[in-house]
Amino acid sequence: MRRIPDSWTQTLGSKKHAVMFLLLLGFFTGMSFLSESYGTGSICLIYNTTGVPCPTCGMTRSYLALLHGDLSSAFLYHPLFFLVPVLFYAFLYQKKKLMVGLFFLFVLVYIYRMIVYFPHTEPMLYHRHSLWGRIINLLGKVF
Repeated sequence: MRRIPDSWTQTLGSKKHAVMFLLLLGFFTGMSFLSESYGTGSICLIYNTTGVPCPTCGMTRSYLALLHGDLSSAFLYHPLFFLVPVLFYAFLYQKKKLMVGLFFLFVLVYIYRMIVYFPHTEPMLYHRHSLWGRIINLLGKVF
């Protein structure tokens, strides 16, 4: 069995990184509770701020569909859902070429999904009640 690289263990062991991780975890947990109380249904910081779906938009719904045995819906929500374990492996074992390749693949699929599905098809919908959407709406009322 392969060992986790020492640099990864050192990074996890550093107190500064542990505190930063806990702060980020707390922030996103708080965002999830806020998003549920405001009815957005999403914990994605990019989606809730800009109203535009992020490259991983639909990933959670994809895995939920997979857990329900609905493979076609899983691919519909996000066609690269099956590559997430590969991405974790590449990150954990510092496979930089694999990470770069997966990054470009995710970007290409994101561009395709934005061209074909945005803003009218789930999960690539525009979020009108995002922070940016509210600012635009307010500016429209003022001017």
